[in-house]
Amino acid sequence: MLAKKVFQNENRSDDRGFTIIEVMIAIAIFAIGFLAVSSMQISAITNNANSRNSTTVITIAKDRAEELMALPYDDVNLVGSAAPGTNYAPATNADRIDNDEDGQIDEAGETGHITISWTVVDDTPLPGTKSVRVVAIRTAGGQRRASFDFVKANM
Repeated sequence: MLAKKVFQNENRSDDRGFTIIEVMIAIAIFAIGFLAVSSMQISAITNNANSRNSTTVITIAKDRAEELMALPYDDVNLVGSAAPGTNYAPATNADRIDNDEDGQIDEAGETGHITISWTVVDDTPLPGTKSVRVVAIRTAGGQRRASFDFVKANM
């Protein structure tokens, strides 16, 4: 009989579990940590989207500047004006970029939020040279703008 009583006391000390207060505190700590991680993820996603938009515009402007640099001095795409000016042409279906970012380049009737233009000024900064400025603008998702300037010499 004495052995039975000792056995009951051991069970009673092991029957204790977590109290409702301890469980509620653990849930509160978990919720605070989860909210902090969620906020960090939202911020990271937003910053990644902004970086993507900037990279897209910079790449488009750089590519067009390189195309223009490779052209002969008297090419029709490098016809200059007497004074500097900027003309932001709307997106078209013949500019060799994906203006509406749907994966299709120059599809029929394409319009979108990316525009590209360039300005050529003859005999600037020296006679026999052309000053060229390429500008790409993306208006969706916050406006992003990139421009590249270069001088084309008549060689």
